[in-house]
Amino acid sequence: MSRRVSIVGCADYESERVEAALAECLLPLGGIEAFVGRGSRVLIKPNLLASRPPEGAVTTHPAVVRAAIRAVQSAGAEVVLGDSPGGRNTPERYAALLRRTGLAAVLEECGCEAVFFDGEVSELPSPDGRIYRRFRVARAVADADAVVSLSKFKTHQLTLCTGAVKNCFGYIPGVAKAEYHLHTGQDPSRFASLLLDLYQARPPVLSVMDAVVGMEGSGPSNGRPRDVGLLLASPHAPDLDFVEALLMGFDPLDVPTIAEAAERGLGPRSAGEIETFGLGIDEGRPAGFARPEAHLVSRIPAPVLAAVSRLFAVRPRIVADRCRGCGACVENCPPGAIDFRGPVPRIHHQDCIRCFCCQELCPADAIAIDRPYLRRLIG
Repeated sequence: MSRRVSIVGCADYESERVEAALAECLLPLGGIEAFVGRGSRVLIKPNLLASRPPEGAVTTHPAVVRAAIRAVQSAGAEVVLGDSPGGRNTPERYAALLRRTGLAAVLEECGCEAVFFDGEVSELPSPDGRIYRRFRVARAVADADAVVSLSKFKTHQLTLCTGAVKNCFGYIPGVAKAEYHLHTGQDPSRFASLLLDLYQARPPVLSVMDAVVGMEGSGPSNGRPRDVGLLLASPHAPDLDFVEALLMGFDPLDVPTIAEAAERGLGPRSAGEIETFGLGIDEGRPAGFARPEAHLVSRIPAPVLAAVSRLFAVRPRIVADRCRGCGACVENCPPGAIDFRGPVPRIHHQDCIRCFCCQELCPADAIAIDRPYLRRLIG
């Protein structure tokens, strides 16, 4: 398999600059015509994790989405756009999210339809899956002739960094995501297997990553925006994720999805297996990219973690003076470990599976991640 990743500089989100950068990024890969055909129906799948404004770096920036829509349209394809944020979604909430993330204006400008993923669903077989042989996904995913993924350059509390493979988790309607989190529990390697099974069921034909402004620290929604100044693209999501980890300064094989992809032969084990175009890794790497602290716990085997969780495991905590009492954490906790019987929600840590959905989906940034005393003591 040819492993190719293109990396180009893009200083900001000015529309013409982003469109030129995307064209430059795709050129050594054969251009957009190498991935989508005239008359085909193409689903563009951005990262729309939560209803946050573009400057927060939580979601794929509208300028990158606009550039991708126009590129696919220029190839003569029909374009639709869709994603399913975590939690319980309604058409009204989804429309509000599209407005707040800046995508509603882009869709109107480009004449592109937004598909509501939490409406009609289909069964998607995964014959090569190791844990899951079929998935319940948005019908638009199953019906599309091709998927173009637009992921975001971000860290992740559970998986170290999020990326193109993880972006496929949005195929699954929001409420159903909780069921999959429950099935994988506190084991990041099992969650990685789920993601690779899903990726193999419906791999994007092209994966583009918005790294103009990324997120470091407590990603994927509570970290700090960080200027990176890059666009990346690859025909294969695991290859793109490997390069993302290298650019962040992390060991890629510390990322559960990357390690699982390498073990399956779907992704590289070393940088030497990847042919890069444009900028080199060292040229594009931002200095001192901050890791997500909570990820350290994922390197402890699940049975050991269960035995020593009181001493070592990180824990979510409600920040009372930020909490708006909206109940999003209660509604979106997969194991139902949060209730709302007082002035603010209460987390029952004995039931928590540390998926950090509560932190990801809290609109008020009112969920902190605490380290127990022993971990603070030993650093």
